[in-house]
Amino acid sequence: MKSDFEKFTEERQIRFNAFWTEEYPKLSREEKVKYWLASTHKGMRTQGEAFNDEYSEFSKGWYEHAISVEPDFDEIFKEVVSNIGFEFDWKEYSKRIQS
Repeated sequence: MKSDFEKFTEERQIRFNAFWTEEYPKLSREEKVKYWLASTHKGMRTQGEAFNDEYSEFSKGWYEHAISVEPDFDEIFKEVVSNIGFEFDWKEYSKRIQS
């Protein structure tokens, strides 16, 4: 018998997979930019507050996931950064997603 936690994590994974395979592909490009903008802004803010390192949001694994679910991720992310509301350090970002 599965514990409540096991059931919860299994259901969460099912919802996660459904989002990326069923919902996300139906989004318009504008909606995809908005999704990544909100996600990136929240992640960087959270990481900055928790660890004083906004760029710890980014990693090779994060980037590999992003390009696996969004073939045009690099182009979309350029739009995200141009709308993020602060100066984005592309050099730091590049370093994080390569290591």
